[in-house]
Amino acid sequence: MSYNIHSGVGRDGIQDYQRIGQFLASRNADFVLLQEMDTRSENRSIHDDIAAICVDGLYEMIEAPTKTTKSGWYGNAILTRHPVLHREQFDISAPGREPRTLQHVVVAVKDQQISLFNAHMGLKKAERKFQAKRIHAIMQDFLSRYPMPVCLGGDMNEWWLNTQLFKRLDKDFTQLKTGKTFPSQWPLLKLDRLWVNEALDVVLSHRIKEQAYRHYSDHIPVMVEFKTSG
Repeated sequence: MSYNIHSGVGRDGIQDYQRIGQFLASRNADFVLLQEMDTRSENRSIHDDIAAICVDGLYEMIEAPTKTTKSGWYGNAILTRHPVLHREQFDISAPGREPRTLQHVVVAVKDQQISLFNAHMGLKKAERKFQAKRIHAIMQDFLSRYPMPVCLGGDMNEWWLNTQLFKRLDKDFTQLKTGKTFPSQWPLLKLDRLWVNEALDVVLSHRIKEQAYRHYSDHIPVMVEFKTSG
């Protein structure tokens, strides 16, 4: 699943990582690519924030901060219910713009290794163009050395219908059909996207749009279900 959680603040104005974690657990999510994870509150502890969204140990969190203060950090994170074999973080920030990162982990599901990439792209068109090119190059470099099933997901902040921004990614990976995800109360824009390579056996992909959860963030989460060979 990929989910921009808006610092845990819902459209109702309530900051609650626990309800987000319980929602993820209720959907039996094995992996969650999070954007806008935020532990910088002076009124809450970092440990409590992470424990809440990880459902007190159901998930392990792999952090990828883009901003750090004395109170905590902000950025991407990946939740996993399976062992992590490798983790790294790539700076994809455009000059003069907000810090951005491409997060990468390799996980083990039984005997199968899977590569997960988590991105949150910028708000300016030129910024996104630079980041899309860099993401593609990073993924291609890794897979040329370590071929394996791969999934890229995140908030790509690209709302143009006939965009050519992802032409490199779309040439080498399959962009899944997930639908419009922002704003969550009345989705008009396809900001949150998923890609896989041919080594990942996809069963289905869609957005999770039930009203019971839609107010938890200003984005709707997207998900892919896949089979493993292990």
